[in-house]
Amino acid sequence: MRVLLVQDSTGHSTGYHVVARGLRDAGHEVILGGALLPREIARLAGEEGADAIGYRIMDAAPVILVGRLVAELGRAGLADVPVIVGGIVSDEDRPRLAALGVAGVFEPGATLESIGAFFGGLAAARERRDTGSRR
Repeated sequence: MRVLLVQDSTGHSTGYHVVARGLRDAGHEVILGGALLPREIARLAGEEGADAIGYRIMDAAPVILVGRLVAELGRAGLADVPVIVGGIVSDEDRPRLAALGVAGVFEPGATLESIGAFFGGLAAARERRDTGSRR
């Protein structure tokens, strides 16, 4: 699975790089996009053929940023690319993110094993869907 990892800012990026390494170790191809605006994320996802987007949010309101990203993905014809959020997310924001279509949320303390397994599940579901559409 091609995973585009992006973040809302350049600060506190250790976890971002640790997750990138963990996903690579789990067999995924990781594209490090760095700190980008939602429209830039959608553009890069299209250019790179991303199968999923991991969005580390630390310094901004996740619902606002993800809402903008989802809208940009829709405009780019990429509405089927799952978005996974990493960072501190309030209890009140979790259902709002789910309503926007966020596939998963990982907060500080999540294990690399749980993150890798989640993305592995996304890859398996994508493979089943793609195989089914070729029949």
